[in-house]
Amino acid sequence: MDIISTHIHADFDALASMVAASKLYPKARLLFPGSQERNVREFLQETKFPLRAERLKGFALDTITRLVLVDVKRASRIGPLKDLLGRPALEVHVYDHHPAHPKDITGGLEVLREVGATTTILIGLLRDQDTAITPPEATLFALGIYEETGFLTFTNTTEADLHAAAYCLA
Repeated sequence: MDIISTHIHADFDALASMVAASKLYPKARLLFPGSQERNVREFLQETKFPLRAERLKGFALDTITRLVLVDVKRASRIGPLKDLLGRPALEVHVYDHHPAHPKDITGGLEVLREVGATTTILIGLLRDQDTAITPPEATLFALGIYEETGFLTFTNTTEADLHAAAYCLA
């Protein structure tokens, strides 16, 4: 079974990246390894965003054959999912924008870019594949980019972030 997950205390970039990755891995299930930030929980409740994500409690982790990690590449940030790492039959894919660190998780597929938000990376891949996104998805993706880049004002914001945000608005 394919699982898409992120870091504990998921923020908007994490949530948006999970949803974007689900368009690249349409059979994958979304699994939060921990809680979400309060503003993310409120967004999901207030907007009724059609998110089909699962909680870790009671989930059969031994059924996971591919773990797709977004917006995270440190084992210490994925909660109990870190116990899966190193399993011989587990395939790991990593999509992330954080600077390299010696303790990073390595994956069979790694898409690592120096941009302000992981959502930016995934929007680029969706655009390359000419994958359609819905208006609610575009809104969520824009929120992910805006939150992670301080509304495009943080010093790690790149031209790619601006183009991805513009694409969401379009």
